[in-house]
Amino acid sequence: MKRLSIAAIITLAFTGATLAQQAPTMTPPFKVTVVVNETDVSGAPGKVFVMLIAEFPPGIGTGRHTHPGDEYGTVLEGSVQTMQAGGEWKTVNAGQSYYVPANIVHETKNNGTVPAKTVNAFVVDKGKPRATPAP
Repeated sequence: MKRLSIAAIITLAFTGATLAQQAPTMTPPFKVTVVVNETDVSGAPGKVFVMLIAEFPPGIGTGRHTHPGDEYGTVLEGSVQTMQAGGEWKTVNAGQSYYVPANIVHETKNNGTVPAKTVNAFVVDKGKPRATPAP
């Protein structure tokens, strides 16, 4: 259930809906601010670009999920850990970046003692859910 809630929050953030409008009883585990919302990608019919800033309090993560397109992330403050498709956890510190290919199960979390902030850019399939929970 927690994974579904996290994915729902991510999905709402990607579509530009506010939690207050869509799910007034949900409390997000991390703050998501959409800075570019579903802009068509030139030369790539059916693809849109989305950019957001995610703020992770200590001990908070996204849960396992996928996206219908590529994700590019850069840590702005603090550090996060990421894991893809059963691989090992990798620590990404402020100033470093990571990449997640389309439809790969992955998770990002802040195991540190200070807040972390990332900027994430996505090139995803238009009209598909922005995030889907994964077992």
